[in-house]
Amino acid sequence: MLLTEEMRMLNVDLALPHSYAVEEFGELPGTGVLPFPVIYIPPPKTRPEHSGLWLKISSETGKCWIGVFAFGYSSPPAFSRVVSTLDRNRVCVISNGAAYIVKADEPAVWQQIPVLPVLDVRSFPEHQLLVFSDFIRLAAYGSNGLAWRSPRVCWDELKILKVTSDTIEGTGYDPTNSITSESRFAVDIETGRSLLPPPTTRTDGKPIW
Repeated sequence: MLLTEEMRMLNVDLALPHSYAVEEFGELPGTGVLPFPVIYIPPPKTRPEHSGLWLKISSETGKCWIGVFAFGYSSPPAFSRVVSTLDRNRVCVISNGAAYIVKADEPAVWQQIPVLPVLDVRSFPEHQLLVFSDFIRLAAYGSNGLAWRSPRVCWDELKILKVTSDTIEGTGYDPTNSITSESRFAVDIETGRSLLPPPTTRTDGKPIW
């Protein structure tokens, strides 16, 4: 197996304390036999394998395995990245926009973040959260798993611009704004609750989403 274009562009950010090592898995050995177990995440439902990002993960206990993390999105701006989490034994793998949190020494324990494609990921150690965003909403992962998933907060092109002690704030594309083509959003960093009202229809004033 040759390195794919996605793997050549893989970014690794292990700035937070962690107990594992992650390597890109390049070519199959000449024997065709892999030296470590191959684990597909998520497990394929209708066939024995799937295409995805191949990584070798070595845990603190010495256990090594090869993870094949299913791709989530077929085109830009989706990206692939490996990110350390606030749990030193769990790693976040973003595979073409699909984000998975997996336990390094127990790969059967994993969770997929419910935003797709992931277009941004931020670490907020002071809040014990990893925050992910797609085109229109955010989701946060904490010490007990998924902490929250926000409602839709914009039409498209969500951008995180500011984080305070209480809020995550940013902008999104707004086709109804003839001046800047942008709208603001703000969510509560502890709950993901939107702090600004959604847009409304001109006819009856009902929320658009």
